[in-house]
Amino acid sequence: MHLSVLQNPQLAGDAMRSWRTRGALDEISRDVLGGSFLSMALRIGGLALSYLANIFLSRLLGIHGYGQYVVALGWTVVLVLPARAGFENSALRYVTIHLEHGEAGPLRGFIRVAVGTVVVLSVLMGIGMALFGQAAQLGTAHWAMPAAALLILPLALLGVLSPMMRTARRIFASQFYDQILRPFLLILLLGIAALSASSLTAPMALLLSALAAFLALAALGIHFRRVFVPATDQKADYSSWRRWFALSLPLLVIGTTQELMNQMEVLLLGALAGAKEAALFAAAWRLASLTPFALSALTAIGGPLIASAYHRNARDELNHVAKLVARVGLAFAVAASIVLLVAGKWLLGLFGPEFPSAYGVVALLLVGGLVNAFTGIVGYLMVLTGRERPALAIFGGSLVLSIGLNLLLIPGFGAMGAAVASSSATAMWNLAMLVYVRRVIGIDASAVSLKPRSPVTER
Repeated sequence: MHLSVLQNPQLAGDAMRSWRTRGALDEISRDVLGGSFLSMALRIGGLALSYLANIFLSRLLGIHGYGQYVVALGWTVVLVLPARAGFENSALRYVTIHLEHGEAGPLRGFIRVAVGTVVVLSVLMGIGMALFGQAAQLGTAHWAMPAAALLILPLALLGVLSPMMRTARRIFASQFYDQILRPFLLILLLGIAALSASSLTAPMALLLSALAAFLALAALGIHFRRVFVPATDQKADYSSWRRWFALSLPLLVIGTTQELMNQMEVLLLGALAGAKEAALFAAAWRLASLTPFALSALTAIGGPLIASAYHRNARDELNHVAKLVARVGLAFAVAASIVLLVAGKWLLGLFGPEFPSAYGVVALLLVGGLVNAFTGIVGYLMVLTGRERPALAIFGGSLVLSIGLNLLLIPGFGAMGAAVASSSATAMWNLAMLVYVRRVIGIDASAVSLKPRSPVTER
């Protein structure tokens, strides 16, 4: 430390605060990167298992059967979001805060309300999907939609309990059961089915997927009780239920809108271009999803940190987490894109001889993935800082763009047109949120990471 600092108490105080700030930010970097490396390792394992499971499915079902499978699964994934009621996101805020403050009663109340709501909604969504899907068919095989409806309950609960485990710093458990155990069990069940004499159909494959999800949920439930029951030994406090729902419901609409954008191409391809085009797009999308892979892992760790930092008005921490996530995420995205451009045709060929024709689809989807990685954690910076309505408006506009482009391009260009629509909508909502976060919160969440500025007062 310089002599002038030692001689001036004010400068000494400033230096001490600066040292403490740097130390705190360094600790955050270690937490984010350390947790993210574990998260990435689990996601890499999960991605590999999911990739193998889908290769297995495409080989066993054929391109048309696989297309029927992914269309029915696409409807399931869309309906899982309303079934979660937004609690997978609100848990990042409320469970984090209740754990930090040692509020066992409200924590227990939140968990009970969240789980109970998800179970009721999942059953209702499942019944509705089974009845409507069986009547409308929607480009799927007979009985495929009722079979796919069985997946809603386990997927919804896995998606809500896993973030709660993450807030309790159980990073491994928060991802292992859904991302590792579930696809592993599916591969195991598919292997047993392949050894049997009967041929596999899309409805049978969906039933096996549901069984794997229920088994993974049971294992997570056992671990969840061990972690949270000791922390919730007080009587449940439901006094804040209005606040819980007030945040969860807007996040529900946001999550559903975002998932509709993710699944829109497969659903419309199944309806407008047939199962084969849907299968080609699904395989390409599965490969291109590697691009924002690191961003997803970093976001899984950074989400609770953002909620905590914003609650404490720690703007330096907000900026530091955003910068770290965006830069590491973009570096990985660029490297992954290069690998996919070089090896894309070979990787697609593992799905079957017809799938390498989707190489152009992969290339187009990579554009949206790179924009997503560049803008960083903008979505979390909005929904975890109370900007749910502007986020919903941006997602809504992007969904309208996605639907319009899909309807315009799919009839003439099939999966290629769907890829253009997907990347355009992804780029739109990411860039719009980047501008909004910079203007209103004062944080540049992109990989450029401009200096923080004073936030604009919202009307």
